[in-house]
Amino acid sequence: MTKKNIETDEIWALRKMLTRPNYAVVELLLRKSPRTTRELYSLLEKKFTRKTLILTLRELALDLNVIQPTHIRTDKGYGLGYRLNPRVKDIVKNVQKYSKIIESIRKV
Repeated sequence: MTKKNIETDEIWALRKMLTRPNYAVVELLLRKSPRTTRELYSLLEKKFTRKTLILTLRELALDLNVIQPTHIRTDKGYGLGYRLNPRVKDIVKNVQKYSKIIESIRKV
């Protein structure tokens, strides 16, 4: 399957959002939103390279609009942070629910 074919099926955007680095960022933002860029880097630096995280934030913010950039008040002034798109929260919760259902079916 070529890259072009992958992007044209019905769930290509969902599949892109659920890649390991993308989902790790989405999951952190689901727990607490907004988070600063530094906070995301520090929490995920052991799992992914800095370059991967930069590309992940770019893809989620610009290509998919899953996360939205925002200004966050810090002790040093304002910093750049991200918050989860409100419409995506329900999608992520449903994906987690469906994953649990699939795992329970798999164990039977």
